[in-house]
Amino acid sequence: VSILFVCAVFATSDGYRILGMFPYNGKSHFIMFEHLMKALARKGHQVDVISTFPLKKPYPNYNDLIVLPTARDFMNNMTYDEMHNMIRASSAFAVATMTGNDICENLKYPKFQELIRNPPKDPPYDVVIME
Repeated sequence: VSILFVCAVFATSDGYRILGMFPYNGKSHFIMFEHLMKALARKGHQVDVISTFPLKKPYPNYNDLIVLPTARDFMNNMTYDEMHNMIRASSAFAVATMTGNDICENLKYPKFQELIRNPPKDPPYDVVIME
């Protein structure tokens, strides 16, 4: 019985290999996912992340697998008038068009396409988390 218990404990304590795919270039969106992925890494899971925001300092079990290029930099780089003109007609349309186009461009990134065509097999990903 004790051997069965030990086997059960070790089997349930194995960490998963998790791929986090966050192709949108919005820091405010990524902050939540960064905390989620760090929490999973802290719990012992192997976390690989694809985003436009690599960590500034290494973190155990957390790997910036692919750092996507930024299509445009909105951080402190847009005036009120520019933003107002961009969303005047329809803010939902403007945001959907901008983010949708940026995400599509990032999904075409060669390193991303290589991962899609040749995902790791030893071990494969157990879970994929996407925004």
